[in-house]
Amino acid sequence: MKVTYSLDEENTLMIHYEAEPDQDTIINMTNHSYFNLNGHKSGDVLNHTLWLNADAFTPADAASIPTGEIRSVEGTPMDFRIDKTIGKDIEADYEPLVFGNGYDHNWVLKNEGEFDKVAEVAGG
Repeated sequence: MKVTYSLDEENTLMIHYEAEPDQDTIINMTNHSYFNLNGHKSGDVLNHTLWLNADAFTPADAASIPTGEIRSVEGTPMDFRIDKTIGKDIEADYEPLVFGNGYDHNWVLKNEGEFDKVAEVAGG
């Protein structure tokens, strides 16, 4: 497996994945990294502000396996429909946050399967 990160003249980050298994296999290549918009030596990202166009998320169990449930974000720490800092609710006593040791979840985006702005983050 090979992953290549590149940055173009417009500061667009591209991640290219390649894999060539030697036998039939299921491959799920993804990226779980995050970037501190204030710079790599500026501490954590808890003061970054996040907005997500998502009314629901998919909870996972204690082993980080999605349960199959699609749960509303309404009234939960998972609600980023109105922008808030990442750290505001991250310590909440809410089972998905406890199991994920913070935010490590999938949100159900409201883009109707179309290319659209679904998230915005700003350093803070």
